[in-house]
Amino acid sequence: MDKRFFRPLLIVLVAALLVLFVAPLLPEWDNSFLPLKRMDIITSLTGGDGVNVDSLAMEVAEKVATVEELIPLDAFSTKLQNLKHNKSGKLRIAYFGDSIIEGDLVTGTLRHDLQREYGGRGVGLVGITSIVNEFRKTIGHSFSRNWESVSFMSKSGNDLGIMGHTYIPRSWQMVETTVKPEPVKADTSAADSTITHTPEAPQKVTVRQNVSGPAWVEYRGANHPGGMPNFEHIRLFYSHAAAGSEVRVSYDGTELQRFALTSGESLQMLNLSPQSPISRIRLEFDSHHPIRVYGVSFDAHSGVYVDNISIRGYSGMYFSRIPLDILQGFHRHLKYDLVILQYGENVTSPKNTNYDFYQKGMVKSVEHIKKAMPGVPILIISAHDRSIRTAEGLKTSPDIPILIKAQSDMAKETGSAFWNLFAEMGGLNSMPDWVNASPPLAAKDYTHFSIAGAKKVGEMLLDVIKKGSLKGEKE
Repeated sequence: MDKRFFRPLLIVLVAALLVLFVAPLLPEWDNSFLPLKRMDIITSLTGGDGVNVDSLAMEVAEKVATVEELIPLDAFSTKLQNLKHNKSGKLRIAYFGDSIIEGDLVTGTLRHDLQREYGGRGVGLVGITSIVNEFRKTIGHSFSRNWESVSFMSKSGNDLGIMGHTYIPRSWQMVETTVKPEPVKADTSAADSTITHTPEAPQKVTVRQNVSGPAWVEYRGANHPGGMPNFEHIRLFYSHAAAGSEVRVSYDGTELQRFALTSGESLQMLNLSPQSPISRIRLEFDSHHPIRVYGVSFDAHSGVYVDNISIRGYSGMYFSRIPLDILQGFHRHLKYDLVILQYGENVTSPKNTNYDFYQKGMVKSVEHIKKAMPGVPILIISAHDRSIRTAEGLKTSPDIPILIKAQSDMAKETGSAFWNLFAEMGGLNSMPDWVNASPPLAAKDYTHFSIAGAKKVGEMLLDVIKKGSLKGEKE
């Protein structure tokens, strides 16, 4: 070996060995100029006798179980009781979440139970398109494919509506097709020109396809718990309509009626309520006028309403992508009395030991909501249990209690209520019990609730928002 190379390599190896074996022998030195901490590199690399992650999770879980805070909910609980006694009035909940609540899971049960006790007829706010429209049972929902859907999960910089989406009618749609590459002859004079390269495997690609006709959406009543067979009070929310824009509406399959849209960039509301209840409504938009449509609200003039606002894969951070004036506009029209945030599972990883970044991001989201809806109480629902496979079997992902502690601290910092769903489920290692229950309360992925499990969570949550800080006391 070249000596010019060997000597520097030897120096580096000796230095590494010194750091590895001598550093752990050096004592800690605490001073204001250059504090030194004892380094145990070998142990940290091998796992050795370092911190037991499972025991750390258990320690954090025990602490976080004691910080449930429901006093901020008392104002809403009082409104519920007043509504029950007065037999009039209207309350509305904006329930934000990820895939845990998509398809109206949890929220459908909560809405059904609240409306059964306090009144109300309608599912609340519904988007224009949905990836779970066929799964959702509380409302019939179909739509054309020439809608561009922009959400928190999109890279586009378009402003979003309160549902975390903006829907834009287009003269094209995105379709998936399979492309099969053709064999290519070898391009060389030295080789046999009949030799061909092995073609690549067929690939699925998404391509833009022009379409004719309007962008449309249709809603149908559903005689299902949490839904309604008829529609009474219907409102369309949109913005950025050009002068002369319109929406064409059909009630129960009748001839289309034309309604003018108000031009301008601010949030607009169009009342589409029929003279008498209907079971089906269809809306058509000109695909060459790319207005921004945010959703349609179905309710009545009294009772309790729960808006299911779910976005698969979303963390809950970056709420500022919904402009403040848009949030304020929705609150002005819909008059929310409670906001619920159920996020967290989409940032979890067994390797995470610190969720300060998430706490800071969620504080910004909550403050943005509070600025748009001053005085409206906010309830933070903790992450639930999620299992991972270990040598000892299925165990709670060790970062879950750490995440919940960050959520609890975030709720305290923002003056929000905090409900520890993780503890209510049974705490550490409770998910297998939910999966193995009869009927199963959770899916075999040990992460998502089943329909029965979502119903159970909705029933537990009902007790929380009805009683506030008095939860657990007998009536």
